[in-house]
Amino acid sequence: MVMGIERVRELTDRALDEFEATESVAALVRQGHRISVLRHDFAAQVWFTIQQADVAGAHRNSLPADTDRLNDLRGKLIALLGEDEGSREYVRQATRWEASRTYEGTLHASSVEQVETTLAQIERTYAELNSLPPRDRDAYQAKLIPQIGGLKNVLAKIRQAVHDYLVATEEELESGRADSKFFDQVYGRINSLLSKYAPEAAVNFVAAQERVSSNDDEAISHALTSCRRMIKSLADSLYPATNEEIVGTDGVPRKMTDDAYKNRLLKFVQDNIGKHKSGAVLQAVIGDLGNRLGALDALASKGVHAKPTLEEAHTCVLQTYLLAGDLLAIAEGTSIHLRDSE
Repeated sequence: MVMGIERVRELTDRALDEFEATESVAALVRQGHRISVLRHDFAAQVWFTIQQADVAGAHRNSLPADTDRLNDLRGKLIALLGEDEGSREYVRQATRWEASRTYEGTLHASSVEQVETTLAQIERTYAELNSLPPRDRDAYQAKLIPQIGGLKNVLAKIRQAVHDYLVATEEELESGRADSKFFDQVYGRINSLLSKYAPEAAVNFVAAQERVSSNDDEAISHALTSCRRMIKSLADSLYPATNEEIVGTDGVPRKMTDDAYKNRLLKFVQDNIGKHKSGAVLQAVIGDLGNRLGALDALASKGVHAKPTLEEAHTCVLQTYLLAGDLLAIAEGTSIHLRDSE
């Protein structure tokens, strides 16, 4: 689950060093997308995802057609930023995509890889026309020149946008920032919700943020411990201990005691999402959150049982924010999982 700050730095440096030598714009988009995924930059992921999609039927002033991946990203933005700002951010990224794909009023909505393939085919046709008599050749080639120019213009805009993203990422990493600037909005939103739903969790999380900025080993260990306490405080607020034993969706009985905070959080999710989802969908949501809770709890436990690294502390704080965002979106009623299944 470790984000791998050094891995992100390595990939960013390599992408920039080899940028001019990389002819394929599609390859550059894939590299940028990979970096945005590793940094949990969900806003940028929307733009990169649409660039790699064939958006059938798209036209100017319309959003790209929905795909499962884009729907997931839209849901993540809403969970982390709220319904209004999350939707606005999605529209901003879709609008950026449209701007990069529009030339002289025409929207080129194929995947970036297909745009490159189409350009190569047209250029081959243009070259093959050289075998025709000049009168016929000039007429045919004149029709192809605007198409070639339009596709080259689109690819140049995409290429520049990827370069801008890589340079911005490099600047953030060089400044010592572990996460992307996208999280500036996230932190404010989640802190506000924590103060509303789980004030004690908010206090623990502020402590974790302050401690992770230190290079002191003891402070880093305390940061991870604060993350663990924050998760428990969130459970205490969202689903207080009852000492009952309740059977989950998988048929396994689980205790709802004070120390079983992971069980209580999953029960909170089941009770709320179960009103809108059922069967395999509900089980998949609970399974995903359960896996994330387990991995995060194991990482946070390093603050007690081992000597964690600064990178692990940064990862723990980030993943705690992401998990809190999903849980608080359920409490707030804005989670995509609260929409009724069709």
